[in-house]
Amino acid sequence: KLKQLNQELLDKQKRLDEDLVAAAEIQKSLLPRKIDSAENLEVTWEFEPCEHMGGDIFNMFQLDDDHWAIYMLDVSGHGVPAAMVTVSVSQLMQLHTGFLKQRDPGSSTELKIKSPVEVLNALDREFPFDRFNNFFTINYFILNTTNGKISYANAGHPKPVILRKKGTLEELETNGPPIGIRSLNLNDDDIAFDEEQAQIYPGDKVILYTDGLVEYYNEKEEFYGNDRFHSRLLELNGES
Repeated sequence: KLKQLNQELLDKQKRLDEDLVAAAEIQKSLLPRKIDSAENLEVTWEFEPCEHMGGDIFNMFQLDDDHWAIYMLDVSGHGVPAAMVTVSVSQLMQLHTGFLKQRDPGSSTELKIKSPVEVLNALDREFPFDRFNNFFTINYFILNTTNGKISYANAGHPKPVILRKKGTLEELETNGPPIGIRSLNLNDDDIAFDEEQAQIYPGDKVILYTDGLVEYYNEKEEFYGNDRFHSRLLELNGES
């Protein structure tokens, strides 16, 4: 009897592992494919969940001839629950949903690109904390590939950086709570998302990442940290 129960447990674990591997492949399918159509821009990324599935996801796609949307988000927690939230958010953050563009009042056919703050406010309404018992952080960018201008807003996510060709590093600072947190606060009108602009030039690099990078720790339980991360980026500034 014990041998039979043990075999049943092993079989169930094998099926569970197979399901997790399949689900992880589905999550990875939501990531962007090779981007080679962005004028004046080179893009590269690394995606490595700490388990089969993770609470991080990102994407980049064209809004119109000149503008690209870029987002990177991190759902609290790990594993399947967090990964399911990333799937839900990524389905909304697409062109056909009306989340990123809306009808232009001055035109019967044209669609107007929503600002980063408008997008974060819409996400905050769509994902109150009690919907999934989860919150998430996100950076959302609109990049003009013609003139190098960036508009961006941040909901509690690690600050992106611009690595300048001349050898300096700038953090892109904006304020805002994680998505879902305002639903827990009776005075949520006092907590707003900010929007800022930046300018990038030929040879500059924009770096987005999640806290899994700077909060990674070694066998001595020492965090990698922002200072070491920034120093390493400056050392690598001459690389592609």
